[in-house]
Amino acid sequence: MASTNKTYEIALAKLNAYIKEKGLRVSPVRKMVLEEICLFRQSFTADELTQACAKYYISTGTIYNALSLFVAAQILNAINRQPGRTSVEYELTIGTHSKIQIVCTKCGRVTTLHDKKLEELIKDHKYANFNPVRYTMHMYGECKHCRSPKRKEE
Repeated sequence: MASTNKTYEIALAKLNAYIKEKGLRVSPVRKMVLEEICLFRQSFTADELTQACAKYYISTGTIYNALSLFVAAQILNAINRQPGRTSVEYELTIGTHSKIQIVCTKCGRVTTLHDKKLEELIKDHKYANFNPVRYTMHMYGECKHCRSPKRKEE
């Protein structure tokens, strides 16, 4: 739970800096939503967040507005698991490490890859006027299960 508190403190500081920069107002509701987000151990959907915030009686519209704000403030990443559809998942950028994920466009299955050669290539690449801190890479395609002849008959 201590890491969750630390994650929340870092996320809140980042949110406050963004709000100040953009001239927005600080809202206790945003803080409650952010606190609930920090309790998730993995990626989540807007519906899952809405359910988690139900005890606060926060409207769905407010949840979506907060999610948009947190993405703009780079507190969250929005991940489209199935391109062309509206299924978006969110994940915290705070306390996360660089990763490579493959996403099946048919079933939405997500697998995290550990490709040492690709990780080294990315780490060793020099970028002009840019010092990367972390990265998230998503590759989209069809998984082995969805490509199987048996699955295609279904």
